[in-house]
Amino acid sequence: MDPSTEGASIDTSMELIARAGDCIQSGFADRDDHPFADDFVFHYINPQLPDLHGDHLGFDGTAALFQRLERISETGFRNVAHSLTPYGDELLVAFATNTLSVNGAEIDVDAVVVWRVVDGRIQEAWDIPAVNTVRPHSPAGDAAPS
Repeated sequence: MDPSTEGASIDTSMELIARAGDCIQSGFADRDDHPFADDFVFHYINPQLPDLHGDHLGFDGTAALFQRLERISETGFRNVAHSLTPYGDELLVAFATNTLSVNGAEIDVDAVVVWRVVDGRIQEAWDIPAVNTVRPHSPAGDAAPS
């Protein structure tokens, strides 16, 4: 890669991930303006939710995953991003806290998502929730946990 364009490439990739976050927060409302490649795959790694665990294909499959998360939560699904770190030109790692409610209890679940950007589109993502450290939600949970 040309070193003179490396910073611009990282900035563009970070903007794509921000747009993906906007898609999630909006419930995938704008299917005509999204950052995902046509053959995008979202790998949701959570054996404790076997109905959701696995690969979700394309915009529609990914939208369906987050719509299901929204439906199973009594108060909806919220995501607060804490950090986004690029590793080279292709991979970015995000750290976030997801909030949802189950059986009347609102909980926070930390997660790491590895995003892969190829040719100016998001090609793939691996979402890995920290299922062993789920905790009750508190407004302070909107800040990065220590």
